[in-house]
Amino acid sequence: MSFQNLPLKPFSMIEPYKNLPTHRSDPMNDEEIVGFENESEKIIQYLIRGTNEIDAVPIVGMGGQGKTTIARKVYNNGSIVHHFDVRAWCIISQSYNRRDLLQEIFRQVTGKEDKEDKEDILADKLKKSLTGKRYLIILDDMWDGKAWDDLRLSFPDVGNRSRIVITTRLEEVAKQVKHHIDPYSLPFLTSDDSLKLLQKKVFQQESCPPSLQDVSKAVTERCKGLPLVIVLVAGIIKRNKMEASWWHEVKNSLVSYHGEAEGYILSTMQLSYDNLPDHLRPCLLYMGMFSEDARIPVSQLISLWIAECFVQNIESRRLEETAEGYVNDLISCNVMMVSGRRYNGKVKYCQVHDVVLHFCLNKSREEKFMLAVKGNPNRFQSSRWKDRRVGFNFTDEFFSLGSKTFRQRLRSVKMTHEGNSCDRASFSQVSDMRLVKVLYLNFPDAQIWLDIFKPLIHLKYLAVHSITKFDWLPKLPHLETLIVRKIAMGSTLPTNIWKMEKLRHVETPRGIVDRYKDKKGMFDESSKLENLRIFRNVVIEEADNLDVLLRRCPNLQQLGISFMKAPTDDSTSGVGFSFMNAPTDDSTSGEDDYAKPFHINMESHTTQLQSLRLFFPGSPVLGLQLPSNLKKLVLSMVPADRAVSFIAGLPVLEYL
Repeated sequence: MSFQNLPLKPFSMIEPYKNLPTHRSDPMNDEEIVGFENESEKIIQYLIRGTNEIDAVPIVGMGGQGKTTIARKVYNNGSIVHHFDVRAWCIISQSYNRRDLLQEIFRQVTGKEDKEDKEDILADKLKKSLTGKRYLIILDDMWDGKAWDDLRLSFPDVGNRSRIVITTRLEEVAKQVKHHIDPYSLPFLTSDDSLKLLQKKVFQQESCPPSLQDVSKAVTERCKGLPLVIVLVAGIIKRNKMEASWWHEVKNSLVSYHGEAEGYILSTMQLSYDNLPDHLRPCLLYMGMFSEDARIPVSQLISLWIAECFVQNIESRRLEETAEGYVNDLISCNVMMVSGRRYNGKVKYCQVHDVVLHFCLNKSREEKFMLAVKGNPNRFQSSRWKDRRVGFNFTDEFFSLGSKTFRQRLRSVKMTHEGNSCDRASFSQVSDMRLVKVLYLNFPDAQIWLDIFKPLIHLKYLAVHSITKFDWLPKLPHLETLIVRKIAMGSTLPTNIWKMEKLRHVETPRGIVDRYKDKKGMFDESSKLENLRIFRNVVIEEADNLDVLLRRCPNLQQLGISFMKAPTDDSTSGVGFSFMNAPTDDSTSGEDDYAKPFHINMESHTTQLQSLRLFFPGSPVLGLQLPSNLKKLVLSMVPADRAVSFIAGLPVLEYL
């Protein structure tokens, strides 16, 4: 059966099961999608009206041709949303991890996290969670038929027209996954759709002036119906969109299309890169440090750019504000995409198209800007490379980071491990990187000891997934960003943090401020972190210590605090702290020392605070004076009626 021969007929709607849990992680739909109306309608009709058996629907096309675009259009269609009980969208990419894929699909289908390590058990859980439901799974950007073999047994066939849509560049993959229906080969955009897309990308909500209609059509003809080329060209033209001479200059710069379409896209990407301002070029190339299809937190990217000294120091503007402008500029140039926004419309997550990533990697290698090493780094011959910025992507338990001489000259290192285990001894090589300024270690299954960082006194950015013992951190005088995702339960914040005066961004998973242990740290009047702007997920045992923290960090803009019970015995270590339990109806005064009410006044020390998260696990909050400049407030474990009284004096609050 072929899509091209599929007739368009009316179809009857089938009411989905309304009582089933649904958690959808829709792909970012930041703007209206142009084109592919007929194509998407044919696919929608088949997904709803086709065979009762489960079916895999392959969409095949070259990079930048619009496979993800049409899949997104189908996925978010109202009829599709209504027809399927649950939907999930998962990006496969060239280097995938089966466990991660199963966990992600399970999370979207059930709305629950599952940290099961054994893949077969997780696959069975996913199958059981899908049984009885009509489901739609999008597997985007599949490069290898093995990925289909790794997942397909988790998709049960119960005769209810469940569907899996696969997008791929490779005909052989499309043929391998097909079941009842032939692969759908994506066409190029029509001339009308191409012109519509170009003008929409250039003029946004405005109309193209009549004086530019002819030249815009001429530019469109040079784009040959390739959506990514059109988008990139629009990003160039936007700089001087009202000048016909600029349109003609861009048109003449587009090479004639005689060879492979993918080569044409890359040449257009080169043109786009050449037209970027000088200060944005390293920011774009730096995207090559991230994995394919990575969804990158903008706050993390900004901290990295600052640590790399990519951000110009403009008087009257903070570095973070300037860097945020860089993000918006790259998005405006259409070389970076929005993949998630904040409550106020600002960009929260960004990513780049894999074709753009491919260009960044090639250009970085050409300009000796950065080197990306994937797979087995033991085959990596470090003597051949002079790069000082390296991204490693490991799969093996044991790994080598090149020769000691190579490690000693490194300035920026990003290390990611996608295997199930890694050798702790291999981490000792990190200590040789004595000149490194940026260090990003994403090893989910490894416990890293902080003593390996002691020689790295030039560090400005340190991000670590898991740390074994967190209450001690070597003094790193230049550190600006510290991000830790996982620490042992009950870990206290290292006392040295309060002496690192250049810190701008700190994130820890419930790191405890322990006044009984930290008598010369935060509570030393000389300790002041005036540069600190972001401080997330810190735990404080009582309200008095919050006042101390705010005095030490006077310029905070984002703060996240959890409160917990302090020990009644002053000799007790903070490691013994426990989260406070909510009071019961029959509890009596004096029987449980949880009941010291919180009276919190944050007005006097937080004139710049804009975003605040407060978590009171069972703690009575009787008074809460908040800074009037707050724009975002999240209160957890606070009765709704009391929360309303707390926000009465917040005139600029935008999010609660």
